[in-house]
Amino acid sequence: MKKLVMVFALGAMLGSCGGSAADIDVESLDSACGCAEARNQVMEEYVTMAGEIAEGIKDASSDDLKAFKDDTDALESKMKDIRNKCKGDLAIDKAEDDCEAAKTYEKTAESYNKALGDTYVALKEAMNSK
Repeated sequence: MKKLVMVFALGAMLGSCGGSAADIDVESLDSACGCAEARNQVMEEYVTMAGEIAEGIKDASSDDLKAFKDDTDALESKMKDIRNKCKGDLAIDKAEDDCEAAKTYEKTAESYNKALGDTYVALKEAMNSK
């Protein structure tokens, strides 16, 4: 259990170096590239968290599972807010050619979608077994 807590603490510290997805001010997004960067940040953070969950899920208590669920729900909510804001002229396909985030978006989205499915299944199974 202590190892699991340490993994999350380390992840939080490393993630905070560049700011976390929770710090994204969705209302301040004013370009398609900024939207792509924000979406990528949320997706990358989710993929990292999904890996941490996979490592610790077997030893997780019911409280840990609830914390995992709360954390993933918060990221999913942030992504929903970004999607709602980043439409029309702010859509990723409207980003300039030099926007690196737009270029890597599809690959990041692929990893994110896989992590979403894997995490959902793992948490559901773990919560049902507790």
